[in-house]
Amino acid sequence: MRHEKTVLCFCKYPDPGVVKSRLAKELGREFAAAVYKVMLEHTVQTISLGNHELALHCFPDTQHTFFEYCSNKYHVPLYEQKGDDLGERMLHAIRSHLKHSHAVVLVGSDCPELGLDHINEAFHLLNTGSEIVLGPTRDGGYALIGVTRIDSLVFEGIPWSTGRVLSSTLNNIKALRWKSSCLPEVRDVDTFEDYQYYLNHDDHQQLFEIVHRNFQATG
Repeated sequence: MRHEKTVLCFCKYPDPGVVKSRLAKELGREFAAAVYKVMLEHTVQTISLGNHELALHCFPDTQHTFFEYCSNKYHVPLYEQKGDDLGERMLHAIRSHLKHSHAVVLVGSDCPELGLDHINEAFHLLNTGSEIVLGPTRDGGYALIGVTRIDSLVFEGIPWSTGRVLSSTLNNIKALRWKSSCLPEVRDVDTFEDYQYYLNHDDHQQLFEIVHRNFQATG
């Protein structure tokens, strides 16, 4: 069956020492993992409300109880990420779903500001001439990539986990001569400063308050 729109959510095992290493340096591995788990479920819940197909792409595999929990609660299929680095894994996932979808939007799982309005705008841009859409983050990366076509060059030579991810990707897109668009900048959660921003932000405060209180009570 061919779908008009598909959203892919990329995620990792939400375990201590596996996710949010920079946040863990200041808050501890257990706390950082708890924060990530909250963000992951928030992302899946948010995108499950949209008018599109949905898939959860898991790393290193799908065999984690929290992935199964999200799959059952939000009725989302699980896929294993395949590839040696993030670029290869995104390329494989996007290519697989473009076989059955006119447009594919891939999002991360650590950016509470990224909502359905961003995803819907990405699909609108892809439906009105853009071939690729990026959702920049304030640290020089991106939290969303949407496409109607894909080429391995998009992800070639990208210095992942640096502040040059977005600029390098845009240079690759320019070399392909594809029509591109960028959404408004959002803030993902990588550092203690990012965490504090959301903890004090009215729209997202509730997300982290329970985690914060639980660790205060046990700490």
